Amino acid sequence: MTRETNSASIVFLDMRVVIATGPGKLHFLESAAAIAKAGAQVNLLTGWVPSPRQERLADLVGTVIGEEQLSRRLIVRRLEGDRLTVTANGWTEAVGAAAGFAGRLPFADADFTSALAFRIHGLRSIRHLNSADIFLVRSGAGRGGAMAAARVNGLKTIADHSIAHPSFMKEVLTEEYRRQGMRCEVTPKSAFWRGILEDCAEADKVLVNSDFVKETFVQNGFAAEKVEVAYWGVRRDFFALKGDYRRDGPLRLIFTGHFDLRKGARILLEAVRLVRGGGLDARLQVVGKMGTGRACIKPADSEFLTATPFMPQGELKELLAQSDLFVFPTLAEGCSRSAMEAAAAGLPVITTRNCGLPGRAGTTALLVAAGNVSALAEAIETLGENENARAVLGRSAASLISEKFTWDHYGRNVFRFFQSVMGARDAHLLRN
Repeated sequence: MTRETNSASIVFLDMRVVIATGPGKLHFLESAAAIAKAGAQVNLLTGWVPSPRQERLADLVGTVIGEEQLSRRLIVRRLEGDRLTVTANGWTEAVGAAAGFAGRLPFADADFTSALAFRIHGLRSIRHLNSADIFLVRSGAGRGGAMAAARVNGLKTIADHSIAHPSFMKEVLTEEYRRQGMRCEVTPKSAFWRGILEDCAEADKVLVNSDFVKETFVQNGFAAEKVEVAYWGVRRDFFALKGDYRRDGPLRLIFTGHFDLRKGARILLEAVRLVRGGGLDARLQVVGKMGTGRACIKPADSEFLTATPFMPQGELKELLAQSDLFVFPTLAEGCSRSAMEAAAAGLPVITTRNCGLPGRAGTTALLVAAGNVSALAEAIETLGENENARAVLGRSAASLISEKFTWDHYGRNVFRFFQSVMGARDAHLLRN
């Protein structure tokens, strides 16, 4: 929407953006706030936002569905801002949670229920698409008629996708799951992933969070000009947490996030065993829920492995400052938020190119080949025994993230991208 002033060379644009997060805990809180701060009017469509009186109820629900301390994860949705509106819909989240829970039952079709939850959320989004310019939707949540309704109403449609193309994931994960006696459920032919790819195909543009993700989409038939990259930001309270790189005692390794096969759980455990077999006393702290990686843990691993399902942000930041290395040998990612936070903190990171971190190898992280246990073990030993190398890598990463990858950077980058999608003129100002 434009408004001319007395000067014909100036155009004011009130850019109205609807952001739909889809069902479940995943929500674009920082991104919505950053886009609003950059100048857009944002309506964030999310799930349940419990009131203070509902927090105990949220924790009770979390106990039932296996989400410990659910209220802490949900109350962060209480966003406020001059240009930001949060539209909560607990009903769609309840349906999505019920579908997810049902999908875990022995007789249920998890693929069908997951796809259904996304379709329901998309259907409930339609009524918010009457007066906006851009529909930014988590890929998959545009089903149920939402993507079609946005086009009918004249909105530009952008599918926000934050992980590698499913064909790439199927290729790299199938063998990893097979060796654990499991089946890789990621396939472009499933109802869930098919809906995601349909959103990406039908949208005007696809917004991804790393060059790595873009490459996997281009390799699988998407035109390069359709896919835009905007790296997520890191909160400023994570910056430069680590100042002392001396090591006194065991080598302290940390991994955060779901401990899954996709994220390299088996590879990490085998590498630590190899390092310890070589005489280096390495200890691993896992912060996050135990997923498919649980199958790779051996009884003897209790000598070096500590697992904590949930840790408050304050305690996590202290742990990042106290640890020696962040190790994340993922096989398929988008751009790992955990790794970005560790790099911003100044903690040396060892990961793979498939992690999607920005920057050249050696500036943000030490990269090893995905799936290579011996290479990972060698990298842990090399950095673990070299204080100067840890300090150089950690400080370089912290500097790069703080200079180029804050949420303010993200907001400005995405806002400029929105302008280009809408065809805004160069002479462009925002109405305050």
